[in-house]
Amino acid sequence: MNRLVSSRAVRSMVTRCSSASRGGTSAATRPLVSWFASTVRLPLVPHQRRCLSSHDDFAPKKKHDVDGGDDDAVLGMIDSHVKGNRVMLYMKGSPNQPMCGFSATVVGILKNSGADFASVNVLDYPEIREGVKKYAQWPTIPQLYVDSEFVGGCDIIKDLHDSGELKEMLKVPEKEGE
Repeated sequence: MNRLVSSRAVRSMVTRCSSASRGGTSAATRPLVSWFASTVRLPLVPHQRRCLSSHDDFAPKKKHDVDGGDDDAVLGMIDSHVKGNRVMLYMKGSPNQPMCGFSATVVGILKNSGADFASVNVLDYPEIREGVKKYAQWPTIPQLYVDSEFVGGCDIIKDLHDSGELKEMLKVPEKEGE
């Protein structure tokens, strides 16, 4: 049987329940809590994303639409990133907000080295996340490329940084006319 509960009754129940939770549930509030739990039926919809608007402009969208079967297009895009940027980092998250400890370590090393670098958040692009692993034949992310060559992941970058080799790799080559 469904009962209607007034807002005053709900407020008093919540007040009693919350005050009882500070010092444990008292015998006086236990029946009230069980009655409240059995009377009030809230819809439980696990794993359902709440949408604040029904308009299509506000629906979640993929950032890039590359078909899963079109590996050549993904690998071509990765190749253009690597060749178009002197220092390219594929990472989880962004340089301002890394979403992985390894990515945060690499970003910290690059920033401490003073290097200008481009990055791609592979969490936003699942096709690139898988494609970059094929491109370098390297299973982990982050991946750093300098002068269109694959350098390595976090451990290799840390070792290169500790030995001073990374700083030499990241130096901007001087033009002979200057």
